[in-house]
Amino acid sequence: MLGLVIRKEIQENFLNIRFIASCGISLLLMISSIAILTRSHEDQVTDYRSRLQQQDEFIDRFGHFNRLGWMSTQHRGPSTLQALVLGIDREAQQDNFISNPVPVLLSRLDFVSLVTVIMSLIAIMFSYNAISGEREAGVLRQVLASGVPRRTLLVGTFLGGLISLIVPFTISVLAGMLYLALSPALQLKSVDFGILALLLVLSWFYVSVFYGIGLLFSARSHTSAQAILKSLFAWVMLVLIIPNVSPFLAAQFYPIPSAAKINQEQYMIVDRERDEIVRKRLREMTETTYADLRPVVGLPRHEVEAALKSDPSLNERYRQYAKECDDIIAAVNKDQRAKAEKIGEVFEKRSQTQEELARVLTSASPLSNFVLIATDLTETGIEADNHWRRQSGEYERALGKYADAKYRSEVEKNPAYDSNDYLDLRGRPRFQYMPAGILERIEPDLPQWGVLTVFTVIFFTAAFVSFQRYDVR
Repeated sequence: MLGLVIRKEIQENFLNIRFIASCGISLLLMISSIAILTRSHEDQVTDYRSRLQQQDEFIDRFGHFNRLGWMSTQHRGPSTLQALVLGIDREAQQDNFISNPVPVLLSRLDFVSLVTVIMSLIAIMFSYNAISGEREAGVLRQVLASGVPRRTLLVGTFLGGLISLIVPFTISVLAGMLYLALSPALQLKSVDFGILALLLVLSWFYVSVFYGIGLLFSARSHTSAQAILKSLFAWVMLVLIIPNVSPFLAAQFYPIPSAAKINQEQYMIVDRERDEIVRKRLREMTETTYADLRPVVGLPRHEVEAALKSDPSLNERYRQYAKECDDIIAAVNKDQRAKAEKIGEVFEKRSQTQEELARVLTSASPLSNFVLIATDLTETGIEADNHWRRQSGEYERALGKYADAKYRSEVEKNPAYDSNDYLDLRGRPRFQYMPAGILERIEPDLPQWGVLTVFTVIFFTAAFVSFQRYDVR
């Protein structure tokens, strides 16, 4: 009997104008959004490669040890699946060579927006009159009078309506995935197809939540008009209010200083304060321990080299002076970096605490859970940024060791060599980002998967209980 109810629900929906409209809307929006974002992704990849090329050329031509960290700042490349899920928008944070300000002002539709907004509304449209509409038409009383149990009728209505909703959506998603697979600019790998499959399953979970909401209020309303109003109110709360208010509340409950303020403090420590300390210590050393070298230290570079070549004892003395200068600079750099890193660590811990609080508060919304999972799966969200920063930090340390060895080698050859002189870094290691595996992306968001499942169970159970006492007259 359950199969008959499911088949009846599917047949009614397939013959309904809602099914045809949802098929057309889903397919049109999915293909158009992916086509637009794919083109935007191609431009971002071109811009990223241009940045890397210009940075490499600049370091090759003008690299020096003193400001290598500034010269070799790493750029985050676009994720392969950013053509599907935008995630954190980085175009607004930097001036691209191909920058167009208009798209920044106009929100772009991606997979997340399509599922969280459009498909959730379509789910409510499919379910708001599943019970109340049947009652108004007089069909519900006849069906129950024919001996169909209420629990069978509700389960069949839920499964049949959900299948009717998921089928056109799945077709549109598969069409979009086919477009991505055939796009020569993306070059999807096997792991990417696994991620796409997970996104599809995740979307089913999310859509089932809102279908359950519509079914719940349909089972608690005597008219379809009441059911749609209640369902839309719930949609506004879960999709618009909670996700937007929760991060604001987290910032109020646990305030932290602005990132700009922390960056300014760190800049003052590792740049201006550092330079002042170095100048003071070098001046003190020159005036005391190496007072005999003061006439040489102030000479132009070529005159210093000439003096060192003509006087071996002076050469050895200057070599000791240069070594102590480097030791002082290295010690000051180490101390100042430690101070700046301590400030950064405190800020990072406070930021993580605020972020976790925001996650807890926003978990009351299915939309927030969906967005966190989708962006982490496609490496366009918070966890991907953390993963990239860790690898970027490891690379910077490796590059620092390489540059330090090169610099020491140059000083051994020429005691007059300075940290601001050109340093040949063409053989330096290049940064190669390694994306996280599927399991690494899934693991942090397992609670969010669980929350979406709980939402579906809660709304379906509430609808089930409500329907047991529903007045069909």
